[in-house]
Amino acid sequence: MLRQFRLLTSGHRHLLTGSLALVLTAGVTATSGAIYWLIAARADEQTDVGYATALYTSVLFVAFIAGLGQPVAVARYAAGRSRDDHVLFAWGALATVAASAVIGTAYITLLNPAAVQELRQWHGLAGPAIFTVLCVGTALSLLLDVRLMTQRRWGLVLGRAIAVGVARFPLLFIALIDNRAVWLLVAAALPTALSGFIGIALLPKITGDGHHWGPRPAATRAMVRYSAVNWASTITYQAPTFVMPVIVLIYVDADLNASFYVAWGVAALACYVPTAIGQALLAEGGRGDTHFRGQVRLALVIATVLMIFATIAATLGRNLITVLYGDDYAAAAAILPPLVAASIPWAITSIYLTEARVRHRHRVTVAITATLSLAILGPALVLVPERGIEGAAAAFLGGNVLAAMVAIVLHLTGRSTSDAAVAAPTSGAIDPEDTIALLPLH
Repeated sequence: MLRQFRLLTSGHRHLLTGSLALVLTAGVTATSGAIYWLIAARADEQTDVGYATALYTSVLFVAFIAGLGQPVAVARYAAGRSRDDHVLFAWGALATVAASAVIGTAYITLLNPAAVQELRQWHGLAGPAIFTVLCVGTALSLLLDVRLMTQRRWGLVLGRAIAVGVARFPLLFIALIDNRAVWLLVAAALPTALSGFIGIALLPKITGDGHHWGPRPAATRAMVRYSAVNWASTITYQAPTFVMPVIVLIYVDADLNASFYVAWGVAALACYVPTAIGQALLAEGGRGDTHFRGQVRLALVIATVLMIFATIAATLGRNLITVLYGDDYAAAAAILPPLVAASIPWAITSIYLTEARVRHRHRVTVAITATLSLAILGPALVLVPERGIEGAAAAFLGGNVLAAMVAIVLHLTGRSTSDAAVAAPTSGAIDPEDTIALLPLH
């Protein structure tokens, strides 16, 4: 069996290296986050933790929406180190800042869950202002990570994740705000936001040139059009990850939201592993390599096997949640197995979706991503109001199973596609069409 594995992995060193780097990044981020919220759950009231996790989820949601397709467009039109690359990236960063400020303000103004009320009750002006600043910095951190990935600076991506994870803990024990829920939000999100602001400021040291505002590059109009189109693609692809927690926080109380966030964090880490493997497949598979078909098989085997073991571990160890967090979080233990089990069909969907992107099978890409979002969020809007977080878990598992079935059918119908259809990226880095998968885990 070891010999067969060696044959399977032979010639795919870059794929394995990239996968390992991104999986380590996800592991660092998820582990530090889990420990942070574990300490908070032990030290603070469950209601305060529930409000804080709801607000933190809202920050990630706003940052996701405010991307405006810039992570995709920057990787396509500003992946290099020329003057035009630096101008287009600067404009993309400015657009991200403006969109984050506007959408963050609109979110805090128009939506009115209990967590938002808590923020306003602490301070009518400072509360919304802090929320908006955190949204802007977090959105910039997403753009920063993609820029570093296109430069293949995997060590810096991992280093940023480590720095953010470590910085949260001293803040957790410093009470600079008299509202504990608000301070838990600040301690959780501020390091990420600061890494976005500081990282963008220091980025010229990596790319070799500063941020420039002119002259206007010839590709400006094409970049704007490209970002608009891929904004819709990004929303479709990532919507379940960011929208599901928002649906939950709207329909359940703070205590149940805290339980959901604990289980959701574990499931998000499990689901990110196939995503990370797919990211490495994007980086190494879209180079016109005749071994791409073998790379797909290897990625599928590794991702699926890992997720089967993760599901078994989550099922057998679900009671560990109540041991660590307390009996108040028993609801998290109950929904953990189905949430993590969704990572098995997601592994299949993720790899076959990556294959479709590298082969530029755009209709297949749209079909898979649309099925994924609709099959998860549609039932969630019905089940969560009726069954609470158990309904969220059922919708997430069922939607992923349906998306995997669609992905398998579309893969089998397209198997006759020649490896010659694998298109090499124009930038020589990551396939620009496919960087919508490069949104990092926070």
